[in-house]
Amino acid sequence: MEPLPTSTPLASVSATAEPTPPTRRAMTFLGRLSKAVREQNWFAVGLEVAIVVLGVVIGFQVTAWGNERAARAQERELLRGLRSELAANVDHLDRVAEEHRRTIRQARRLLAWTGPDPADVPPATMDTLLTALINEIPAYHPAMGEVEAMLGAGHLGLVRDDSLRAMLASWPDVLEQLRAAEDEMRADVLDRFFPYLVERTPLVTADLQVGYIATDRPSQFPQRYDALLSDVAFENHTENRWVMANAILEEGEPVRALLGRMVGRIDRELASAAP
Repeated sequence: MEPLPTSTPLASVSATAEPTPPTRRAMTFLGRLSKAVREQNWFAVGLEVAIVVLGVVIGFQVTAWGNERAARAQERELLRGLRSELAANVDHLDRVAEEHRRTIRQARRLLAWTGPDPADVPPATMDTLLTALINEIPAYHPAMGEVEAMLGAGHLGLVRDDSLRAMLASWPDVLEQLRAAEDEMRADVLDRFFPYLVERTPLVTADLQVGYIATDRPSQFPQRYDALLSDVAFENHTENRWVMANAILEEGEPVRALLGRMVGRIDRELASAAP
């Protein structure tokens, strides 16, 4: 019996196997550029450079486009918040203005009764009018959160409309003029008119009459409203309430106008940005 053949030696296998071709790596940009320069293929050199420059330009354009879209989205969000705040401030200013007009009506009503021989006015009517003139001191306190946040964060530049940007920047200063007039009126009432009344009329009776307090014992001092109505100082204090309320209404007109212009401009900007 013949012996089984042994395994083929490795050497013989290696001798007959096909060699593996080396892996060719793709040339880099610099490699291709160097090859083109060595071969003086200037067309290829220009083409490679143009491709890279074009890629860089496109990359910058895509980035700029993305940044612009983000800025416009941020602007729309900012304008919506401002629009809501400013529109609410318009309504608030209108309510405060009506309170000042009511003060003027009350002062004029009292002035119709003053003089050396004053009219006989029911005490309850005098209580109501006097209490209103010294206690109802209207003040305009607009919401400023959106505007202050925008200015504080340096986001005013997000607003593209130059006119709107200028109006928003001027809003705090325009408002300050109205506040100064309100502060002057408040000081006049609290520091002059109120002390004058304290020395001349029992406020317990007046406060009881209008419901500010509840007591079984009204003041025992006489009201003597005829003495007030025949006092020229009382007439001057009352007339001053009218004058100052009217001055505040005048100071409020540019505030109201600015608010209206800002809301209108924002509406146009949001409408133009709508898809």
